[in-house]
Amino acid sequence: MLWYKAWLETRARFLTSLGTLTLFCAVFVGHAQSLIRPQWKSDFNRLLFVNQQFVVIIWILAVVLLGMGGIVHEKVIGTSSLTLSLPVSRARLLSIRVGMGVLQAVALAVVPWITVFVVSWLSGKPIGIDQVGSYVLLLIGGGLVYFAMAVLVSSLVAGEYTAPALAIGVVLLAAIVFDAWLRRFNLWRLVTGDLSIDRSTFLLSRHLPLLGILASLLVAALLVLASVSVVRKRDF
Repeated sequence: MLWYKAWLETRARFLTSLGTLTLFCAVFVGHAQSLIRPQWKSDFNRLLFVNQQFVVIIWILAVVLLGMGGIVHEKVIGTSSLTLSLPVSRARLLSIRVGMGVLQAVALAVVPWITVFVVSWLSGKPIGIDQVGSYVLLLIGGGLVYFAMAVLVSSLVAGEYTAPALAIGVVLLAAIVFDAWLRRFNLWRLVTGDLSIDRSTFLLSRHLPLLGILASLLVAALLVLASVSVVRKRDF
C-alpha cells in the first residue's frame, strides 16, 4: 500500500521525465548519426559524450522533482494527518518514498541509454555495451546525491515552489563553486564523464573514478539519514 501510494504521488513526474529523456535520446542520436560518416569514429564517440551532457541536465532536474513532496508538503496541502495516522513510523514512510525515488532514478538513467544503444544498432553503428554501462554507472552512482539532497530540502522547507527552487539553486551553485576552486571534485563533471573521457578518442576510460562514485553514494546515504532525523523530530 505504501509503495503504491509513493508511486501515485510521483508517477506523473516520473513518466513525463522518462518520456522526455527517451524521446530526446532517440531523436538526438538518430539525427546526429545520419550526419556522421562511417570513418569518423571519434566524432561518433563524441556524439555519445555530448548526449550524456544533455541527459545529465534533464536527469538531474527530474530527480530533484522526484525528491520533492513527502510529509512536509502534505502538511502544507492539509493531508499529512491522514498519512501520519497510518500504523507505520515516519522513518518507514520516508524510506519507502526514497526507495521509490531511487528505482525511478535508475530507470531514468537506464532506459534512455538503452534507447541510444538500440537506435545505434538499428542504424548500423552499434556502440560498445561497456560504454553504455559506464555512462549509466556515472549517472546513477554519482548523481543519486542530487536526489538525496532534494529529499533533504523537501524535509526542511515547505512550499510547493520554494523547495524545488532552492534545490535547483543548490545544484547550480555547487557546480559553479566546485568548478571554480575544486574542479577535480566537481560532481557535475564526474557525472557527465568529463573527468573520465579520453580527449583523443572520446571513449570513457576503463578506469572510472570509483572512489568518487563511492564517495557520492556515501554522501547521498548521509543526506537521507539526515532527512530521516529531521522528519522524526519535526512537529506536524
